[in-house]
Amino acid sequence: MNTVNHIANILRASAALLVTALGILFSADDDESEDRPLGDGSDRFGDHNFRTGRLDAVADPDGWYDEDL
Repeated sequence: MNTVNHIANILRASAALLVTALGILFSADDDESEDRPLGDGSDRFGDHNFRTGRLDAVADPDGWYDEDL
């Protein structure tokens, strides 16, 4: 009887661990507000501006670019 209780406790603990892990895995909130826009205001194209740390169209008069190094 002691062995059966021991196995039942192990199964309950395993199930609780599995439920907790799945809850953490699927509760990750994907915040789409952090996605950067594509287009003229995007920093996914252009030259690296060392002042801002982003890519831009080399239009920042105070920016530092590769040709300035």
